[in-house]
Amino acid sequence: MFKFIFGVFFMISLIAPEVVAQQGTIEIVRDQYFMLSKTEDAALKLYKSLEKDDLNSNPVLLAYRGASSAAAAGYVSGVRKKLEFFNRGKDELEKAVGLKPLDAEIRFLRLATQLNAPGFLGYTSEIRNDKAIIIKTLQSVPANHANAYLYQRICGFMLSYADLEPLEKATVNQLVTKFKLKAK
Repeated sequence: MFKFIFGVFFMISLIAPEVVAQQGTIEIVRDQYFMLSKTEDAALKLYKSLEKDDLNSNPVLLAYRGASSAAAAGYVSGVRKKLEFFNRGKDELEKAVGLKPLDAEIRFLRLATQLNAPGFLGYTSEIRNDKAIIIKTLQSVPANHANAYLYQRICGFMLSYADLEPLEKATVNQLVTKFKLKAK
């Protein structure tokens, strides 16, 4: 029995630091993502910080890498390079959505990328669906959720950039109020 308990604690001690590190990483990545518009090379820096990581088991970080790659396309030179960055980002976003289709954060990252992509790239087909899933998912999340601050930021982005229908806008405004309770 002692060996079993010791074994369990040993395994937890090996796994726990990785979980804590990933949680710290996601917070840093989120903050960096919301700062992309502050400096020209922020998207490229965020992409580079995630570029070498195997993120197949972490769809949220995969989506951040995809979104930052697509955004970095605007800051690299040459049409070919721009298309490579954008297409790589789009592919990673689509993969992340496929891995976790109802995740509001992943859907937000794809929505933001679609809204910011040049029209000639034709990456707009899921805007309506992403908005609906984000709104529906956030309605079911409790106000005291650990990610309430993130959800408030997502709602703020949607109000500013997502061209919401009147009912969507009213619902998102309610969500902003709901998540402000935790964000303070």
